[in-house]
Formats: sequence, structure tokens, C-alpha cells
Amino acid sequence: MKKTGFFVFLIIAVYSYGQDSLRITPYGQALRDSYLAMDVLHQWQAGRHVDWQTGEPDDPDAVSGIRTHCSAFVAAACERQGIYILRPPQHKQELLANAQFKWLNSDQAKDDGWYPITKNILSEAQKMADEGFMVVACAQNPDRHKPGHIALVMPAKESLEQIQQNGPLLIQASAENSIHAVFRLAFCRHIADWHSATDQVLFYYNTKKIQCHESQSIGH
Repeated sequence: MKKTGFFVFLIIAVYSYGQDSLRITPYGQALRDSYLAMDVLHQWQAGRHVDWQTGEPDDPDAVSGIRTHCSAFVAAACERQGIYILRPPQHKQELLANAQFKWLNSDQAKDDGWYPITKNILSEAQKMADEGFMVVACAQNPDRHKPGHIALVMPAKESLEQIQQNGPLLIQASAENSIHAVFRLAFCRHIADWHSATDQVLFYYNTKKIQCHESQSIGH
């Protein structure tokens, strides 16, 4: 009886673990690989003026547009997937994240496949990235003369408990670029209260799934 009880417990534990952990699909892995190939740890560096598409320094004498490049990196990543998000030359690099935040709530953004995530937001954002959809987290600075922030959700094997505590994992250009930034820390300047984090930081996904052997998409 003791052995039977142990095996039942083991089966329940394994099943529960599987239910509590998100998995990366082949599409999500392809998306992850494409993000890593951009080499954000060495490109889109703060303190330099960069080419928004490549992240390489392009003006060593520049004194403006050199702080951080979160929005340029996101724009470049989207462009490489054939997905449009507000970017140069439609908007200059300065204060682009604020403009992208506003644009994502526009009819044009919907026409380009962007929709807000509105239910189970933090876990759903990670799940959709793991399935191969581009997902952005974005916050607008209340002072329109100061930068907001935007980042991409990184496909990653996170548990639901981890996501509940800290949010999804991100890849971003910032004061210190990262390929595995914790949402709670990455957006700490924009989150006044963790319990209402998704009131200040919004998540959007694009309906176009990354190419992985064949192009697939979902309808809305």
C-alpha cells in the first residue's frame, strides 16, 4: 500500500509540474534564436548614437539621442520579422517608446496585427512568446519630455509561480542591455504598485507567428 501511495503521489507531482511550467514550442525557439542573433548585449548600447536597424554606433560626435535605445531595438526586431511597429523615419529615435505606446493603441496598429493582452496578462504574455508570437511590454512616461520604456517578451521556460512573482522574462536594450531581464525589475520605474503593474505597463502581441518551416498566423 505504501508503494502504491508513493507512485500515485509521484504521478500527481509530475502532472502538477507539467501544468505549472510553460513550454517553448519550435516556433518559440525560432523566435528566441532570432532575438539572440541580434546580439543586443553588444549592439544598441546606451551612451552612443546608433543606427536603429543594426544597433551599431553611427555618430561618435552626437550629443543627443544617445541615452538608451529600447524602442530602436524593438523596432529593429519587428522589422526583421516583417512586422511593423512605429519606427524611423515615421518617428525619430528620441522619445520613440512614448510614441510607440500611444501608437499601439491605434487603429493602424490593429491593421498591422497588434492587439492588447487583456486576460491573465503576465502569464499569457509569456505563453504567447513561447508559442512564437512577438509580444511587447510598454510603458509611457507621464512626463512626455522623458523616455518611456518598451521591451520584448523572451521565449523562456518559466514557471507560472515565477511569472506571478516577477512577470515574464524580457530581452531589451536599456541602461544595461539584457537577454533575460526580469519584468518586475526592468519596468520598476514605471510600476508604482506591483498589484496593478499591468495598469501602467501594457502588453501587446502581433498575430503573425514567426516563420518556422512555414509561416503560420492566428486570427483575432
